[in-house]
Amino acid sequence: MTKPLSASPSHRSPRRHLLDRLATGLIAAGGIGVVLAVLAIGAFLAIEVVPSLFSGALGQEQISRSLTPLAWGTLKAAFWALVFAIPMALGAAIHSAVYMSPRLRSRIKPTLELMEALPGVVIGFVAGLVLAPWVERHLAGAFVLLLVMPLGILAAGGGWRLLNSALRHRLPLAWAGLWLVPWLAALGLAALELAPWLEAWLFGGDLRGWMDTELGIDYASRNALIVGLAMGFAVMPSVYALAEDALSGVPSSLGEGAQAMGATRWQTLWKVVLPAAAPGVFAAVMIGAGRAVGETMIVLMASGNAALMSLSPLEGMRSMAAGIAIELPEAVPGSDSYRLLILAALLLFLFTFLVNTLAEVVRSRLRRRYRRLGDLS
Repeated sequence: MTKPLSASPSHRSPRRHLLDRLATGLIAAGGIGVVLAVLAIGAFLAIEVVPSLFSGALGQEQISRSLTPLAWGTLKAAFWALVFAIPMALGAAIHSAVYMSPRLRSRIKPTLELMEALPGVVIGFVAGLVLAPWVERHLAGAFVLLLVMPLGILAAGGGWRLLNSALRHRLPLAWAGLWLVPWLAALGLAALELAPWLEAWLFGGDLRGWMDTELGIDYASRNALIVGLAMGFAVMPSVYALAEDALSGVPSSLGEGAQAMGATRWQTLWKVVLPAAAPGVFAAVMIGAGRAVGETMIVLMASGNAALMSLSPLEGMRSMAAGIAIELPEAVPGSDSYRLLILAALLLFLFTFLVNTLAEVVRSRLRRRYRRLGDLS
């Protein structure tokens, strides 16, 4: 009875070994294939446009006149996206990794990470056809919301510190992600109700007309502010996930040692945890910037696609990715417009490649630092 049992593993072990080697080979081949595909894309773009640059077929003035507005629009859209995404993503990552209870974190973190699966075309559709018209109709209310929400969060934190110990126990910081929701919802409704009164009192009931006459700002329905809100929503999950992993990966012995020496949780966060996780947080921001620069559909559907060079977030723009998506189907291969579009694609490729490479290098340094800290502890 024992011989079949002892013999069966020996009969299966060569097969298992072969399957393991086959799986390892397939994974390695897939990784090499991805690298080769990326290099092939870069090589194709370079072959298509670099000879034209050296031969003078594309003049410097032509490149500057055609690509400068697109480069400006790309940086403008990415800037406003990061302005909205980074504070929310890093704040959520800090709260989730340091303050949030494990039970709530196990539910909130997967939900936020799943937001990354939302297609950009869906976010762009909502931003262009729902958000932009709503902001245009409630311009004063939108500005009041942008002002009131951050102040409301700060006021909630200051008010929590003034509560007695019994109320603090009922409203712990570990569950602030839940008890802040009704406060912010009530604050938002109050801001929307008060906005028409403020607009009538301060701007004669026409904020858009006042900006046009007094400030010379022509408000466009689809503008950089709408793009920033939509792209910030799209970029935030990836920045949050990477930053939260970096913060939660800091060895607990560092924070415990700082608190044992008399540091508060806030001091431990700013003086110990954040400096230790700084490379990972930096990598998260860089990857978010790369995603924002390369985003196409959100900019295409929510920006108005006007090739303007303006500092105002209330005017439209056109990014390189959106310009390629619009003009490439009609460009004749070999023409100047085709070469300019390929040059724009090459610039986007180089930027995202360098940003992702830098982020990966920083993450590798972070992992080595954690490994040394773990060995020392």
